Amino acid sequence: MDKKNENLFFNPEEISEMEKRTVDRIIEAIEAKDFDKAKKLTHRMYNEFLSMHDLYRNWVTSLLTEIGNRYGDQDLDAIMNESCKSWWRPIRLKMKQASSELKTQVKMFISGLHGHLQPLEISEDIEKVTIKLKPCGSGGRLVQEGRYKGKNPFLTIKKGQKITYNRTNFPVYCAHEAAMENVDFEDEGRPFVVVEPADKIGKDYCSFICYKKEASVPKKYYERLGYKKPMRDTER
Repeated sequence: MDKKNENLFFNPEEISEMEKRTVDRIIEAIEAKDFDKAKKLTHRMYNEFLSMHDLYRNWVTSLLTEIGNRYGDQDLDAIMNESCKSWWRPIRLKMKQASSELKTQVKMFISGLHGHLQPLEISEDIEKVTIKLKPCGSGGRLVQEGRYKGKNPFLTIKKGQKITYNRTNFPVYCAHEAAMENVDFEDEGRPFVVVEPADKIGKDYCSFICYKKEASVPKKYYERLGYKKPMRDTER
């Protein structure tokens, strides 16, 4: 070995491979018909994304915990609502720009949920489409991992209020769901999706429900966030 290079960690070929996106390496392996390598790289890409997903999940939950602990529920509620506008509002705009058909928008929403890297259970009836993550890739897994217990736990919101759907002892990460619905009420006067939290978050599965018609949305989903369902749509 060249003494000049004996202390180097990597050779040029290794560096060249590390510089590539994993998806490009997968495509190269498929084109070379090296399917075992492609499968291995696919699992690697999944783990790469899951690691980054969980890093930001934990970071956001830690930030929300600090806000709640330092400033209290009222400021946490206000900051949660304002911060959700920065990402949920553009997503809703993108959906509506893509298509005016609710079916397409629901498919786009489901595609986004696949970003949590967990299996879905989807059911449909005349009134609605219901989606469950099995398990929830973010809030549910935080509970499963015990991140709300032990040393330096994430914040559990003790008091029932709008941001917790009036439930007590609510995991702070999960409180962003109410904030998403608030954005829809502000912008559209109705929710695009409503959430039914599991009775035991982390053990059971929460439901994301997209109603096909505004008239079908039960008034309880308006009232739990302090809104009143329009009289013309009130259930008889």
